[in-house]
Amino acid sequence: MRYLRKLYDWVLYWAETPYGAAVLFILAFAESSFFPIPPDALLIALVLGSQKKAFKFALICTVGSISGAVLGYLIGHYLWWTPNNEFSSLATFFFSNFPGFTQEIFFRVQELYNQYNFWIVFTAGFTPLPYKVFTVSAGAFNVNFP
Repeated sequence: MRYLRKLYDWVLYWAETPYGAAVLFILAFAESSFFPIPPDALLIALVLGSQKKAFKFALICTVGSISGAVLGYLIGHYLWWTPNNEFSSLATFFFSNFPGFTQEIFFRVQELYNQYNFWIVFTAGFTPLPYKVFTVSAGAFNVNFP
C-alpha cells in the first residue's frame, strides 16, 4: 500500500509543476517502449487540474506513446537481427536455450505477423497486454514500417 501512496504523491507532484506536460511525454514515451508504468494517472491528474488543456495533454501523451512505440520497434529489430539480416546472438541464445522456441516456430509466427500486421498492432492497443510486447515483436519480425 505504501508503494501506491508514493506513486500517488509522485503523480500529484508533477501534475502541479510547470513540467507536468514534459514528464507526461517522457512517461508515455518510456511506457510504450520499455517502462512498465503507464502515463494514465498523470494524464488524468493534469486534465483535472486544467480541463481547458485536456486535448493538449492528450496530444502530448499520444505523440510520446507513438514515439516510444517507434523506439520499441527499433529495439526489437536491432536486438534480434544483425546488419547482415542474420539472427543476432540474442536470437541465437533464445533458440538454443528456450525449449520449443525454434527458428521454424519463429518464421511461422513471422508469417502470421506479415499476413495480419496491421490488425495485430491495431488490436494490441485494446488488449490488457502491454503494447510494448507487440511493438518490440513487430521489430523482431521485420514488419514493414511505413
